[in-house]
Amino acid sequence: MYRIVGCATIIIQLLFSCGKKDAVSTAPSLPRPVKVVKVEALGSINRQYTGVVEATEFSVLAFRLPGTLKEMNVQTGQKVKKDQIIARLKPIDYQLQYETAQTNYQTAKSIYERTKRLLAANATAVQNLEIAEADYIRAASALNMSRRTLDYTILKAPFSGFIEQKYVDNFEEVQAGKAIVKLVNPEEVEIHFTLPEAGIPLLHIPCKIFVEFDSQGGKLFSAGIKEYIYASDGSGIPITLEITDDQFAPYRKNVFPGFSCKVTWVIDNMIAEKFIIPASALQTINGKEYVWLIEPSGFARRHQIQTSRLDGRILVESGLNSHDIIATAGLSSIREGQLVSMVQE
Repeated sequence: MYRIVGCATIIIQLLFSCGKKDAVSTAPSLPRPVKVVKVEALGSINRQYTGVVEATEFSVLAFRLPGTLKEMNVQTGQKVKKDQIIARLKPIDYQLQYETAQTNYQTAKSIYERTKRLLAANATAVQNLEIAEADYIRAASALNMSRRTLDYTILKAPFSGFIEQKYVDNFEEVQAGKAIVKLVNPEEVEIHFTLPEAGIPLLHIPCKIFVEFDSQGGKLFSAGIKEYIYASDGSGIPITLEITDDQFAPYRKNVFPGFSCKVTWVIDNMIAEKFIIPASALQTINGKEYVWLIEPSGFARRHQIQTSRLDGRILVESGLNSHDIIATAGLSSIREGQLVSMVQE
């Protein structure tokens, strides 16, 4: 009797435990809590840099010959006209060369003409005339070269402008090619400034650029990028701007090369459809970048995007839209198609 009751009790316990396991296995899984954030618009970016006005046309003048400065006829800031004499070298040695070449030329010319007369009178051979002609040609060439060399002792302005910088003083010994003065044409100007390396992404985002001159405080003129060069020494990116504002013309006469200015770089959502996301939301797999996009239904989907960096933030170039919701934590634990419970940060 007791054995029958004991066996029945065991059977009932086994049946009860099996039923409990079935109840657990058939219960629906709960959504996984995941921290999320809504994709934010880039917002307004306003950067300011210090620039300097430079002449579009300028020339660093130098002598083609070495020598001693005899005359320095200009000062820094002085206006000069085209072909005005800037400086002279002492021409003594070059003058002697020219005078020697001139004497040789006169001698060769005289011999050549006399030989022609002798040949006409059958008093000399044709060969002698050919020799005299060759000597005459060489002497004429040497004379022309020595005349140009003597002219090189005079430094002239190739165009009208003003002396922005003077590099040497009178009576100094100068070598060929050594800078003497910098001549600029103030009629056309451009703006030079350096963009830090951290600002490289700004070059690839639509923007507005304004220039404010110290001499025209409070007045902003629109400008555009003329050219830029990637520097390899880490010093930044030299950028050249040109003023594109039609309102600049009346103020142009008061802006000169060497003036400082303020460059304002503006980006807003009206001109740049970019978004920023937290660094914690980005997942890199095999060199490609992804985020976990949370659909309105609550299911997670891995989504590839294109990004760049700007001021330590992740700038989304493509792949997301405004008001998209993405996961920001526990990315390695999320599975494709997994139902999640969104927890706003």
